[in-house]
Amino acid sequence: MRHSDRRWTFGPAALRLAAALLCLIAFAPAAVLAQLDAAAAGRMPQGLAEGVHVLVGDVDAPTPANRGEIGNIGFVVGEQGTVVINCGASYRHGRAVIETAERIGGKPVVLAIITQPLQEFVMGASAFAERGIPVLSHRASAELIEARCETCLRTLRTQLGEDEMAGTRVVMPTQRIDGDTVVTVGGRELQLIHPGWGSSPGDLIVRDTRSGIVFAGALAGFGRVPELRDGDMAGWLAALDRLEALAGQDRDLIVPGYGAPAGTHALAALRHYLRDIDTRVHALLAAGTPLLEAIKAADLPAYSHWARYPLQHERNVQRRYLALENELFED
Repeated sequence: MRHSDRRWTFGPAALRLAAALLCLIAFAPAAVLAQLDAAAAGRMPQGLAEGVHVLVGDVDAPTPANRGEIGNIGFVVGEQGTVVINCGASYRHGRAVIETAERIGGKPVVLAIITQPLQEFVMGASAFAERGIPVLSHRASAELIEARCETCLRTLRTQLGEDEMAGTRVVMPTQRIDGDTVVTVGGRELQLIHPGWGSSPGDLIVRDTRSGIVFAGALAGFGRVPELRDGDMAGWLAALDRLEALAGQDRDLIVPGYGAPAGTHALAALRHYLRDIDTRVHALLAAGTPLLEAIKAADLPAYSHWARYPLQHERNVQRRYLALENELFED
């Protein structure tokens, strides 16, 4: 028999199954469809409380395999609209975030909040701008976005490819704040807290007052080596204290910038890492260890199982060494 003469036949059971699947797709609620879409992309939005969801991203560096979709994105759904916390890594990613948020909550996205000026949180803003959705950040974050995100965009095009980054452009936040404030958006009250210069000069913590859930952005990553590039060590530790106090008021749940949501107990490991690297680099500098030797000598095996440890920890040692050396010269 030639291939073109083949015929496929289906028994009654198969036909009933096909009909059931078609009905499921045709009549499934928007939330179910959103979960199916996310599952197809390898991630499922997690419901944390009534109207509060998180899309957990990859914890590694941007690669073609993860399409740059690193870091967590939050959705807070009110009676009139949805607030998205962080915009994604590209125009394509930002569009997918908006579509998923609106299907999950059944409400239009009315605001996006950027917690830190990081490419995985910023580049998707081009999709929000296309829809006329305002984007809010701290003023210091906006200044960093303006100063360096064109360079970040060129780097992402090299890492992920022109096709993946098609349509992506640097979009400046349209709303900027300078300190703590409370906003009511889409029928939901949010506390926006600037704890000072921690992981970046423009850190924002977002707390949903109805559920008590706190979105920390890059101030907190669980099971992932933090990036010290923009950080202030003393300020970061102080910001973690404030974050713990905010999250512990009632629900005791933190949505980190990277990794799975957890209670305030998860902050302990991050504190230990920041203190341990600081202590180790201080000691090496005091002993006169040259920078290249210090990078290798400052290994911290207790954290070697964390995501991005080999490369990111060495970068952190280098940055901390140079920062401390600069402090000595200034003194």
